[in-house]
Amino acid sequence: MALHGMTRGPAHPMQKLSRSLGTPLHHQISTVIKDGIANGRYRPGERLPTEDALCRLFSVSRITVRRAMQGLEEQGLIERRQGDGTFVAESAAVVSLQTPLSGFMAQVAGSRALSTPRLLSFEEVEAPLHVQTGLMLQPGERVMKLVRLRTRGTLPILHSTAWLPVDVAAGFQPEDFTRHALSELMARAGFPYFTIEAAAGAALADPVLARDLQVPIGSALVDVRRVAFDQQGRAIEYQHVLGPSDRYQMRVTMRS
Repeated sequence: MALHGMTRGPAHPMQKLSRSLGTPLHHQISTVIKDGIANGRYRPGERLPTEDALCRLFSVSRITVRRAMQGLEEQGLIERRQGDGTFVAESAAVVSLQTPLSGFMAQVAGSRALSTPRLLSFEEVEAPLHVQTGLMLQPGERVMKLVRLRTRGTLPILHSTAWLPVDVAAGFQPEDFTRHALSELMARAGFPYFTIEAAAGAALADPVLARDLQVPIGSALVDVRRVAFDQQGRAIEYQHVLGPSDRYQMRVTMRS
């Protein structure tokens, strides 16, 4: 399901594989590609990177890449066309909906009240390509990256990464993010949300997410990406939230 207007991330972002978790490298590669298909980064009929490109991207041998691609082909997720390359065979359909911002934020607040945030990092970084696009930034422009983990008791519920323009986050301190909701901090700083565009889909847990969310690598995750805009139409926040499908759900009620 998608709510109006989300942009795609980069076609094949850099991924680091774990050689210490006991999960075969070809399985980790197939998990990353399946994640890209599930969340729409790779669209139906789109050409995937070549074997050589994947070898360089993941720093693995051609045999490892071929095993990963063979598994994806057997699952019906990709098609290999002789002399033409490898293409995505299928992906989820997208349905566009609109909902009042107040109702959406009330649901977010209700979910937040049942969990506790833990700050994993807060640092200035160069905006990755999909964040540049979502926040309408110039190449090389820097942003503040905020990574948090929400737990219920000791059980991880959500992994959240937010990117904010440097001037928007100028007055924020790390401890603020464990005491207040980001929407509240943004409003206090003079950047209240006016419009939010969000997309909900599915993803698979890579080694880092699997560790933080305490789930097996390749586990199904709910994947929500959203961009918040102020009243002048400026993009002021890009957020990516992931959670295990048995702990985090999005529900839509439609009335006639």
